[in-house]
Amino acid sequence: MAEEKFLQKIFSITNTDSHKVIQIFGCSIKINRKIFFDMQYKHLPVEKKIVFSNFAGNGFGCNPKYIALEILKRKLPYKLVWLLHHPNERKKNNIPDSIQVVRASSSKALKELATSKIWLTNVRLIKYFKKGLTKKENQVFIQTWHGSLGIKKIDGDANPKFWANSTWNGFEEIDSKSTDYILSNSTFENNVFKSAFWGRGELKEFGHPRNDIFFLPQDEINKIKDSVYKLLNISADKKTVIYAPSYRDDYAIDSYNIDYENLKKALENKFGGEWVILVKFHPRILEDAFKLLPDNDYIKNVTSYSDIQELMVSADMLITDYSSCIFDFMLSRKPGFIYAPDMKSYDQDRGFYYPLTSTPFPVAENNEQLQNNINSFNYDLYKTQVESFLKDKGCIEDGKASERVVDLIEQIMDGENENNK
Repeated sequence: MAEEKFLQKIFSITNTDSHKVIQIFGCSIKINRKIFFDMQYKHLPVEKKIVFSNFAGNGFGCNPKYIALEILKRKLPYKLVWLLHHPNERKKNNIPDSIQVVRASSSKALKELATSKIWLTNVRLIKYFKKGLTKKENQVFIQTWHGSLGIKKIDGDANPKFWANSTWNGFEEIDSKSTDYILSNSTFENNVFKSAFWGRGELKEFGHPRNDIFFLPQDEINKIKDSVYKLLNISADKKTVIYAPSYRDDYAIDSYNIDYENLKKALENKFGGEWVILVKFHPRILEDAFKLLPDNDYIKNVTSYSDIQELMVSADMLITDYSSCIFDFMLSRKPGFIYAPDMKSYDQDRGFYYPLTSTPFPVAENNEQLQNNINSFNYDLYKTQVESFLKDKGCIEDGKASERVVDLIEQIMDGENENNK
């Protein structure tokens, strides 16, 4: 042990976000990690392969999942690689056996990206660009993003203060310059992505593959609901509401102060039946999830459930603050509510694309208002407002998004075949 410590004083190599730091006899040398990436991977050929990343390694869900399933459905001859934080949880996440799983933080993940024809992700690949990842000329980057008609400003549109404290600073534009295609579901999103991605990436108004689930035949939706209820140990006669708040850029948790007991009473008073509250916190506050929840049998922590689309298609109602999931959920035409105690300060710090009050969802800034909004909810008015909102935003969701994306993927792969002739 003493000998190892002595050797470390003489020579050591450590990684920072974007550099390797070599220390020799107390002298530090910083070398850009891109140099090491190029030395290891630049010479390797690109394969007929797709690497998928869902929230940088968090489970099997969102747009990448439904695109991968469509590829498998068509039995296309591509190697599929899924980046996952914990590869031993592939069964827990129901990842098909035909998809290879690789640890998201490993050097193997970098190698897979370096040799893959297509990168497909719902978030930026900045963690890999920091490690030196460089896109080759014959590689294609498809950005599916993870929000629908989102209200909070993102990336290039966000308040400059957001970037001042971000570890992404400087890499977000590198990521954008590498992006070839961005999926959109509306004229509204087209305009957002043009500015938020600094004008990079060709827009594909295909819809969001994860939202195809809302257009499934009712018998298939019922099967998903039965599966979700069974997994969460909820009896079939219960009704469910999802509470899915977003995270705060400063990781503050004081806004997650919803009154669960009175929420349950309001729901049962207005809509009847017995209600179970499914709480899905953002992955970035996973460690706080348990201490934020009271110990009651009518509350279930579903933060670790990787596919919120399955939860939403099974639930009767959804409550959020600024999460774009509610703009997916509205496609079901089921009731949605906004509970946002820090609405004014959030708007100042992050910024909104449009006022929360312009959405179909009743807005509450405290628990009393939330309960009043539930008690006075007018479903006929809500449905009319949902249709008007979707029309105003130019939403084109129709349940065919996955098909359109995989058609594009086949074109890309066929183009590769032509180039190799």
